[in-house]
Amino acid sequence: MARPHIEFVQTQNVDWEPAEAGASRKILNADPGSSEATLLIRYPVGYSAPASSAEMPAEEYFVLEGDITIGGRQCGRHAYGFIPGGSRTPAQSSAGGATVLVFRYAEDDPDSLAGTADPVAIDTPAMPWDVSTYDPKLTHLRLARKVLRLGPNNSCRTFLLAGMPHGVPPETELPAETHDHCEEMFMISGSMWAPEGLMQPGAYFFRPPHIVHGPHVSEFGFFQIMRSPMTNAIVTNWSDEMRPLPIGAPYSPVMPEGTPQSWARPWQGEPGL
Repeated sequence: MARPHIEFVQTQNVDWEPAEAGASRKILNADPGSSEATLLIRYPVGYSAPASSAEMPAEEYFVLEGDITIGGRQCGRHAYGFIPGGSRTPAQSSAGGATVLVFRYAEDDPDSLAGTADPVAIDTPAMPWDVSTYDPKLTHLRLARKVLRLGPNNSCRTFLLAGMPHGVPPETELPAETHDHCEEMFMISGSMWAPEGLMQPGAYFFRPPHIVHGPHVSEFGFFQIMRSPMTNAIVTNWSDEMRPLPIGAPYSPVMPEGTPQSWARPWQGEPGL
């Protein structure tokens, strides 16, 4: 089975549910046929869970708030890591509490298993920004990237993406786009307009391949984490269709059947998760 198209949900509208050892979680998107999922996990003050002999599916993690120790590694805000599948579940603890974004792989994903995929641990604030990879049709966003991980066998790229304020072109229309691979995004800060509305901090989308989307513009800049499951190199197919700039577009999300109605509420509250 495949993961469903979500475009987009403000994750503040997703309810927390109990998770292991007193933590809480929000499941943002999941493949019902495997362990593959994207989650927010909140660890309370004083959280502690010992290491386990059980093997875990591969996980990427990105610390959104607070600090947490994972397998002896102290992870502050915006720390990133990848743990290969088949590894023993590491000990985790958090003295002050933390909120962590987790990308969990399918158990049988061969490109995420130990021996094929290497572990990764990055202090992302210390990384330099790469501004050399602009697509000419996206120059209005003034983009910069930090590539966090390239999966083996061209299997997935994970990266931070930032756009400067005033990312609005002089044109009144821009082309739509598609990709031959999945695309996934979580908005860390800032905002971006899309035809589905204004993506604010906490916004999340998952696009299967060949979904027509865009254009996107940003009046005040943005900072997000993105993934491209199925490829390490994003290739954009630009359409001949031109669409008006979406500034002011009302919130009109795409949600899979059975999604709670509360997920589709316009978000006008505080940006905290």
